[in-house]
Amino acid sequence: MMQKRGILFPLKHNSFLSKLSKVSFETIQNSIVTRVIVFAFAIVIVGGTMRYYLSADTIHTNLFKIVSVHQEALANEVAKDISHDLDVRKKFLIQLSSSLPLKLLEDPNKLKKWLTERHELNPVFSGALLVLNRNGTVIAGNGAEIVEGENAYAKDDFFKSAFTQEYVMGEPTLGKILQEPILPIAVPIKDDSGSVYAILVGVTQLYSSDFLDAVINGHIGDTGDFLLIDAKKQIFVAATKKELILKPTPKRGVNLLHDKALAGFRGSGITVNANGLEELSAMASVPNTDWFVVSRILTKEAFVMEDNIKKILIKAHVISLMIIPALLFTFLFLLFKPLRTSASLADKMSLGKTGLKPLPIKRMDEVGHLTAAFNRLMAMLLATQKELKEIAHYDYLTNLPNRFLMVDRLDQALARCARNNTRLALLFMDLDGFKSINDTLGHSAGDEALIVVAKRFSTLIRASDTLARVGGDEFVILLSDLDWDLSHATNAAHLVASKCIEALKEPLILQGNVKTLGVSIGIAMGQKGSSIDALMLEADTKMYQIKNKTTLRVNEDEMAISSSQPQS
Repeated sequence: MMQKRGILFPLKHNSFLSKLSKVSFETIQNSIVTRVIVFAFAIVIVGGTMRYYLSADTIHTNLFKIVSVHQEALANEVAKDISHDLDVRKKFLIQLSSSLPLKLLEDPNKLKKWLTERHELNPVFSGALLVLNRNGTVIAGNGAEIVEGENAYAKDDFFKSAFTQEYVMGEPTLGKILQEPILPIAVPIKDDSGSVYAILVGVTQLYSSDFLDAVINGHIGDTGDFLLIDAKKQIFVAATKKELILKPTPKRGVNLLHDKALAGFRGSGITVNANGLEELSAMASVPNTDWFVVSRILTKEAFVMEDNIKKILIKAHVISLMIIPALLFTFLFLLFKPLRTSASLADKMSLGKTGLKPLPIKRMDEVGHLTAAFNRLMAMLLATQKELKEIAHYDYLTNLPNRFLMVDRLDQALARCARNNTRLALLFMDLDGFKSINDTLGHSAGDEALIVVAKRFSTLIRASDTLARVGGDEFVILLSDLDWDLSHATNAAHLVASKCIEALKEPLILQGNVKTLGVSIGIAMGQKGSSIDALMLEADTKMYQIKNKTTLRVNEDEMAISSSQPQS
């Protein structure tokens, strides 16, 4: 068979040449095979020569387009990530401000506890989460970046703007306490009349692992990196090179592409940076901000493939001249037949025409190795999908359904209520005395306590019911398919709640220590037409009402039981 450098023909082919030499010249000249081979040979010579001389500019242009598209895609992806991070913080602040009871503003200790609890459930503000009064003085807060003192924030722009805007993103600045770059975000807290009563502020450290990570820790090849620039303030908000953060951008005229970007240009181009190096940069705006992302890489690395491609073209042309096109076509047809078979099967699987299964391997050549690698990737993908499904729907500690799965099952239970004319009950439970276990014995003992509590509660419900862990020490029980009669359904929910209380009367042995837990339970009754949000809010509210009445244990006669009736 044929080797890579020289040409060795099989014995069968040598026999064919021997027979061919005995045939007359006229027969060879009139042969279709001969004409096809000659025509293919001519195409290889002419096409290869023209391709080489005409491809230099095309290679450069196309390579520029490819790298530009790649850079722009990176910039846009990073911009989307940043926008998502900002939206998460915005939505969290707005939700927090709308749900904050105004009476807590009169009690800083309770307000701080309230803020701490919610920050622990969704810790998006790594610097601080605080509430300011109308004078810019801290009422209460949680986090390291909190400046105490009268009117400490009165002169800050984000504080002033929060009185006239529903959402304010402040300027990136150096933290007064942490001495690290931070970004403050503020929303107003309004009373019933719509007047601004206070300001809720969230502070995020720019070095935080869950914020701007793609910019600060992002690298493109050996010489590429990312920048996040505030076009209005003309400063670096974030950069892979941390020494640039909060520094002013280059002066006008130093980097012409940067000047265009400040003026609104978005796209890609080649420029000379402030260090005198030629680079390919792409810009993408961060939605709803004055920021834009720059992904950049030195052209000497971006276009290193150009010379390699030209060399490959020359080699390919020489090789193509050495090989008879007909043999090449036949060889390629036979060589890639297994690949065509695998591609056809993969296409059917991607279109859902057949189930996912390993692709067949005919022989372990390059195609066989590629097919085997594809099969391994498919196995890894299926395993990852299964793992992600478990993570997305179950609590990692207790292996109970999490909030997302609980809400899905609640939606299904309400649908059954409508079909079967039944009721359901939603029990929100918060452990009493759990914090003292964490404080005295540590979080490992707290985790052990949660596992024990989950096991005890699990034995009290039916297989058709759902026990979920929705927070630190918060559990939810969904009792579905209850009797339509409200008193019977309420009694069933009351019975389960009583069993939960009794289940915790037995002390817990944690690391050799005897500990006792109580539970506060709020119950909401649902039927066809009930709203998921209304049921969860009602049960949660009832639970907190009970919890506020006692700090030890919930008595059965104090459980809040109510029925959520649909609006007519």
